[in-house]
Amino acid sequence: MTTHIETKTTRTRKGKARQYRIYLIIAAILVGSAIFLVPQLSGKDDATDAAPADQLRVLTVPTITLEEDAYYLRKRYYLGQVETQRSSQLGFEVPGMIKTIRVREGEYVAAGSLLAELDTQRLNAAKQEAEAQLIEALAANQLAEATLKRTQHAHKLKAVSIQKLDEAVSNLERQKAWVARVKAQVNRINVDLAKSKVYAPYSGTIAVRRSDEGTVIGAGQTVLELVETAKTEIRIGFDRSVSADLVKGSRVQAVVRNTPLTLRIDRILPGRERTTRVVEVIAAPVSPAVELREDDLVEVSVRQQIDTPGYWMPVSALTENARGLWSCLVAIPLETTGSTAPATHRLVRRDLKVLALEEERIFVSGQLNDGEQLVVNGIHRVVPNQRVNIQTLATDQNRGAAPLDT
Repeated sequence: MTTHIETKTTRTRKGKARQYRIYLIIAAILVGSAIFLVPQLSGKDDATDAAPADQLRVLTVPTITLEEDAYYLRKRYYLGQVETQRSSQLGFEVPGMIKTIRVREGEYVAAGSLLAELDTQRLNAAKQEAEAQLIEALAANQLAEATLKRTQHAHKLKAVSIQKLDEAVSNLERQKAWVARVKAQVNRINVDLAKSKVYAPYSGTIAVRRSDEGTVIGAGQTVLELVETAKTEIRIGFDRSVSADLVKGSRVQAVVRNTPLTLRIDRILPGRERTTRVVEVIAAPVSPAVELREDDLVEVSVRQQIDTPGYWMPVSALTENARGLWSCLVAIPLETTGSTAPATHRLVRRDLKVLALEEERIFVSGQLNDGEQLVVNGIHRVVPNQRVNIQTLATDQNRGAAPLDT
């Protein structure tokens, strides 16, 4: 019994000894590997640190040369309204019932065309009566002339008194006045007959037809509205600063229904509009390429010279600064260059004040100098004080700057 217990104990001790030797072998392998790898890693870091900094790749940025301008042209926009040169409300000068209207809305009519006419039965009857009275008056006038001749002959023979002669003369004058009055009455009726018809005073388009046949209207009541569509003009209100520079015959650019249009200044009104206090200008389209309709709105653009020095630059050169301000980057030449792949310039931030915006370029003032190199593209890939090379572009390439050369 005792011998069995000792054997089991001895076996347990031998197993623990083998495990201990295995642990020692693993530890020795790990220590050897560490001793071999540490010098290798240390040597790699030293090699990296030893590489010269100027051998790192330097960005090439596109730039333009800044040129200062003494002024800039600011584009201002104004609203104009299309008007027809002539627009008439047509009607009859005499009352009556409409007999015929020969035109419809939207129909084009030539000058002198008959548009409408009244029922003239009453006027024709009145004319016949007046003509009969005229015949009677002429007959009475002839009798008065004959009576005066006989009275004058009898007075020479001392057969009638001077009183009879005077009465004959007075009677003839009354008959002449009656004839003249009746003739005037006939002429008045003829005028009323002529006014019973409406003719087109000029060529144009019927805009509105307000009445139809059978309607009894009063004198002066509008029946048709005629618009001269062949000739249109644009009324524009300019403020004082712009209107002072406009002259008759000058041209301005406009847009109507997304279509460009050139206008010529035709008239500049002497007064001011009472409500808006603007100076009204009448302009005419240079060419009838665009169809203009009455009351169309026209957007007119005018360039106004602002005598403030500054610089034009592309919008792509802007970068946002603190507190909502804007800035740009300029490349300043370095005093010394490096070795085989040197940087030639250093980037510096300059604060800007935006004065005008025109399509894809802006006019700014700020801490800029004439002749400096402005970075025009890739601003998001560089930072102030970074050393770079530059690629100078032509000034007229502001809107199509090349990307950064990476």
